[in-house]
Parts: sequence; structure tokens; C-alpha cells
Amino acid sequence: MRRILTTLMFAALCAAPAAPAAPAATLRIVAGAQRVTYTGAQLLARRDLRTLHIVDSIYGRSFTRFEAVPLAGLFAGLKVPSLAVIQCDATDGFSAVLRASRLLATEPGTSTAYLAIEDPAHPWPRLPGKTASAGPFYVVWTNSRASAIGAEEWPYQIAAFQVLSDPRAVFPHAYPAGDAAANVTAGFRVFQKNCFACHRMNGDGAASIGPDLNRPMNPTAYLTPRALLRLIRDPASVRSWPGMQMHGFSVAAISNADLADLIAYLAYMRLREPAR
Repeated sequence: MRRILTTLMFAALCAAPAAPAAPAATLRIVAGAQRVTYTGAQLLARRDLRTLHIVDSIYGRSFTRFEAVPLAGLFAGLKVPSLAVIQCDATDGFSAVLRASRLLATEPGTSTAYLAIEDPAHPWPRLPGKTASAGPFYVVWTNSRASAIGAEEWPYQIAAFQVLSDPRAVFPHAYPAGDAAANVTAGFRVFQKNCFACHRMNGDGAASIGPDLNRPMNPTAYLTPRALLRLIRDPASVRSWPGMQMHGFSVAAISNADLADLIAYLAYMRLREPAR
């Protein structure tokens, strides 16, 4: 009897339907009315696919081989105005906003952006401290020092790119007014490059990792200049909590002059919270 039951159970297990396969990774590119969608397999089959050996700030030397295509090639044929920015939306809430002229540059002597594609047959290692890899798609750079590419300009776990032809119209509450002081305007550029990927400003932006930096309160309203500087340079030296994700920005990433401009921009925006 026991042998019969065992046989029946084995047969039932063999007849059980297999678990559904995980959906294939897809990348979406939106440029106005133009829409393009790629699967990982399509990207890995492109003629411009290259094998790159890159030491990045995430994997370091523990993993350096990436199969990648030039981002400029992916955007060929799409309308990308010269003053546009490209929003890189990740699955974890990170949303880097990068200048299109920088991301799609092909001039000799400049940094070149590539989209690295994770092959499901050869998955990448998990990110340090996380349960997933940088895949399925990851923006990587060659010759990154040439254009001083910052850490926030290496977005990973990408799901979509959106071309924002008129960023001032898309983010009207984050841009300083035309008559703002030069250091405030410069500080906004620092904010856009280093902060917009994780934080919103007056509700503008798509990031959801960190809090809005003007709603309900601007950090310049409750932190002294010295404390704010320390928070940006070394967040854990000011406050720390489980699940904290903000990393510090070294002088190499944000110079002292740029940091002063960034704080000037935050102080400026403190007085310009729009009505809700």
C-alpha cells in the first residue's frame, strides 16, 4: 500500500504544471510620440554589441565584463533636442535625469555611455548588500574620467528611458528663476547631476528613494550649514537608520565650490515652495 501511494504521489508531481517562467526583461524608450521597446534578447543580438571591461564604483574589480551597446546607437532615429534631458527610470525608484548631450556624446576624447545587458544565462553578481544584480540593464561608461562622470550617472536596474525635450516645462518647480544668482543656477546643475536621481524638488521628478527636499521642509530650515555639509559628505555622521541608502559625496564627486553652490540652491528653493 505504501509503495502504491508513493508511486501515485510521484506521478502527480511529474504531471503537475511547471512554474511559469519569469517574464523577459524589456527596455522602453519614450521620445515624444515615439515609442521603442527592446527585449534583452534583441539587445544582445545587435550588431553593435561589444564586450567591455570596466571597473565601476558598484562592482569594482570583482566583476568587470559587460556585454553592452552604445546608447547613442539605441537613440538613433529618435527625436532628441540638443537641450533635452533623458530620465533614466529604474525599478527600485531611482530616477537619474541626465543631459542628453552628455549621455549620447560620441566626440573623441569624451566619456561614452553604453547600455550593459544582463544575459539571463550568465547572470551578474548581486549588488553589495542587495538581493539583486545591477541588471537587467545598466548604464556604464568608458573613459569616464574624461567628462568627470559622477556616481549618480551610472544608473542600474533600468526599466525605461524618457526624453524630456523641455525639462524646464516638465520640472517647473525645481528650476530657479531666470534672474536667480549665478551660484544658485550653478547649484541647480549640481542638484540635477547628483541629487535628482533620489530626491524630488517641490514635487517635481520621478525619484522615490529619498524625500522631497523642499516639502514639507527644506533641509536648510532645520540643519545648520555645518550639519548640512556633513550630511552630504558623510550622512551617517549626522544621522543613521535601518535601511538608510544615501551615500556620502566626496570632494572628488562634489567639489567644495560645487557644494557651496548646491547649498545656495537649496536655500533659494526654501523661499519658493509653490502653493499646493
